[in-house]
Amino acid sequence: MTELFLKLLGVNVDQAVDIARASLAFRGGVSTGWVVFLLLLLGGGLYGMYRATPVPMSARRRNTLAALRILFVALILGLLLRPVLALTVEGSIRQLLVVMIDTSASMQIRDPRLDPAEQKRAAIARGALDPQKGLGQQQDRNTAREYEQIARIDVARSALQNPRLNLLPRLDRDFDLAAFTFGQNLLEISARREQTTNSEPRQKKVTVENFPWVKQLQAESPATALGDSLQEVSNRKRGQPIAGILLLTDGANNKGAQPIESAAVLRQEHVPVYAYGVGITSPRDIIVSHLFAPEITFVKDEVALTARVRSQGLKGESADLVLRLGSETVATKSITFADDGEQVVSLKFTPQIQGEFDLEAAISPRDDEAVKDNNARAQRLRVIDAKIRALMVEQSPRWEFRYLQAMLLRDRRIDLNCLLIEGDPGIIRGEDSPYIAQFPSRKEELFRYDLVILGDVDPRHLSATHLDNLNELVSRFGGALVVVAGKRFMPNAYRRTVLENLLPVEFDAPSIESSLEPVADKPIRLELTSAGRASPMLRLADNEQENVALWKELPPIYWAARVARSKPAAEVLLVDPEPARESRFGKMPVMAVQQYGLGQVLYVGSDNTWRWRKNVGDRYYTAIWGQIAQRVSLQRLLGGSKRTQLTTDRQNYMTGDRVSVYARLYGAGFEPIQEPALKGSYGLKGGQGPRSEVNLRAIPEQPGLYRGEFVVTTPGPHEFSVEPDPGTVLDFNVTEPKFEFGATAMNETTLRELAAATGGAFFREEDLHKLPDTIRAKTERVQSPLEVELWSSPLYFLILLAVVTTEWVLRKMSYLK
Repeated sequence: MTELFLKLLGVNVDQAVDIARASLAFRGGVSTGWVVFLLLLLGGGLYGMYRATPVPMSARRRNTLAALRILFVALILGLLLRPVLALTVEGSIRQLLVVMIDTSASMQIRDPRLDPAEQKRAAIARGALDPQKGLGQQQDRNTAREYEQIARIDVARSALQNPRLNLLPRLDRDFDLAAFTFGQNLLEISARREQTTNSEPRQKKVTVENFPWVKQLQAESPATALGDSLQEVSNRKRGQPIAGILLLTDGANNKGAQPIESAAVLRQEHVPVYAYGVGITSPRDIIVSHLFAPEITFVKDEVALTARVRSQGLKGESADLVLRLGSETVATKSITFADDGEQVVSLKFTPQIQGEFDLEAAISPRDDEAVKDNNARAQRLRVIDAKIRALMVEQSPRWEFRYLQAMLLRDRRIDLNCLLIEGDPGIIRGEDSPYIAQFPSRKEELFRYDLVILGDVDPRHLSATHLDNLNELVSRFGGALVVVAGKRFMPNAYRRTVLENLLPVEFDAPSIESSLEPVADKPIRLELTSAGRASPMLRLADNEQENVALWKELPPIYWAARVARSKPAAEVLLVDPEPARESRFGKMPVMAVQQYGLGQVLYVGSDNTWRWRKNVGDRYYTAIWGQIAQRVSLQRLLGGSKRTQLTTDRQNYMTGDRVSVYARLYGAGFEPIQEPALKGSYGLKGGQGPRSEVNLRAIPEQPGLYRGEFVVTTPGPHEFSVEPDPGTVLDFNVTEPKFEFGATAMNETTLRELAAATGGAFFREEDLHKLPDTIRAKTERVQSPLEVELWSSPLYFLILLAVVTTEWVLRKMSYLK
């Protein structure tokens, strides 16, 4: 009956269905009230006409004729309303089953199946054991050795081709199959079985041989985007009735969205995931996952670094972590493995010669490891043989000066001179005294310094020539300037001077309060910005979360200079979170840095950083100021071209990474180049292989500064240069990512959570024979929305014809025209 009703509505259905819900809507755009009003008006007139007819007939027939005519008019008026019938039909509609096979590189892993249960699982997949007898059946010890090391992709292929499991033919009998492979990207493949003759019944003619695409599966993708792939499949198949997703994977996910996030989307769309976990859950493996080391260091300067080492199935075992600089072993540390997990190993070494080297942390592979090429992590390290020549200028020996001077004098990387304007003249005559008598008056004297630290100095002691020379040192010769604010002069006393242009912050508007003695009695806990969290200058720990936590634990400062905001090209590292000191531009900057010409200018808006020594001594104070001195002086130390400066955000990249490169170019007279765009090129060092062109575009309001982007695809040492100055080269290193071998265990926990969250199920080899029946049981009845334009359906016009025909017959029987 339901099928007949739907056919009368003009709907074609393959099988019998039931109507679960129905509702009526009007899409004509005409007010229902007006149509009802018109119907009442016309109905009253029609009824009056039949009452007034002179032909004798019974009252019952007269009322019936009037009712039929009114119903006919109502149906005609109904066409104006364009009624639509919204149905929800429920039935055994043939649905789509998506089959997703993981073809990432981790599926190449040959799991060391030492556990008899894991050997039986591989044997079930390969068809050597009865799938329905599970893990309780006996296995010949000699044949078991065949399954001790078998690649995961081979296990997956075998399970799909196993005639004893007969998975794909059984699924094809009930569903339309759509197959995809996924790794870094999602790729649809032909999942249709090869067609056979129609002379045999369907269930007899389909075998595993009818799915040849299974034999072509290869695991080569360098990353796994499981979460993204699930979302993309959902988007591609949206609107189709989907029975679920059959997922064959080891559960790795090292790119894009998390699978549990995708599970929420699939749950809303009623798409269950049936996950088949391929691999073993605890293979023996050692993974050196990360190496945290500086990209540049100094000769004979101790380098502290950390490596993260993950172990699986090796509790109680030990190994040596070896650190190599080039071909030389520079440090070794023995580590003992505990439960499965990660440990952080700290190492130190002192480079003896300058140059560029590969720095590698490695553990020798074991014979029983699942993967033997994830035991090392390397990066490029540049060792330079130079000291930072620094000049520190201060008005009086305030606390910040005393602690900072003592720290810089102890640092073997820094050759420090000091000018203390209000100091005793006799201090310059002491043996090995770092003090000088006056600010360098000649350019050549000032330009010998790489770094100038300018404190709370009365501007009357610095002439316009001094400031112009300082400006030229930074902008044209790549020098660095660090300005440390003070309560007396810095920075507001330098309003409308050259120094105002150099600073990365804009001065606050003059006020009566700014002329009074500053109040320093309220604690200020500085807050890292996103740029501050990423800056090497402010790094107190290798892990970002640990770094942020340490900054939150630092003692507060008690004074910060009032400034309006940062300049457009500046990068704010620390802010004062107090809302009372916010402006319409946001939180007040306390530490900011900007590129100024060829050099860098760092503004420190407080003379209270010495308070960070409380309870911990020089531990963090020395680390922060040492990193500041090194990073801002780096361009000058590396001996970059005076007229061409090339920089990237880091020195080490992985294939597929996007590189952002900046170029600052000046003409022969050190005037900024004004071209709207420049061409650059990059390629492997030593002329190996072709070079690729890069377009760099000028950055608005920053004369001479250009920016370009490109994606590196080839591993190895690279170099970048620009056409106006091909002799100036920027070096960077590119390595192959090892995402796929960062975690080698089959992630059963994630797959079980994914299946449970979507209403599906998780399977191992011993359960695979139940998989088709499980999917069928959950998809026997489906609901599908259906909209029928009732006004244009055959049923509507049949009713219209029936009404007018009945009225005509009755009129003839009543001798009416």
